[in-house]
Amino acid sequence: MTQETNPRRAVIVRPPRRKRLSSEDIEARVRALLILTLAGVLGLSVLALLYSLIFVYQPAEQSPNDAAFLKILEPLMFSIGGALTGLAAGRAVSSAASRREDEQYEDAE
Repeated sequence: MTQETNPRRAVIVRPPRRKRLSSEDIEARVRALLILTLAGVLGLSVLALLYSLIFVYQPAEQSPNDAAFLKILEPLMFSIGGALTGLAAGRAVSSAASRREDEQYEDAE
């Protein structure tokens, strides 16, 4: 028995090659991912806190468990907010500082 060969060949379609990302592009994407993640955590925490204050029945006095929860949550939210501010402003401050150094170096020559 002979095996017949198929005259039609399988065509392999390859996607076009993408350019490799530079280290600055990778850093920008990682920074954006971190900012979005931290902003999401902070936003969900605020929404959960607001929901518990608005829609959940609260007695006249604050329970010790609620006080402990808020005592833990407050510094956590401040640190996430500080990290967001640092990540968002860090690149701008470092680029402004390097521009100033370049200008001072050019003026000195």
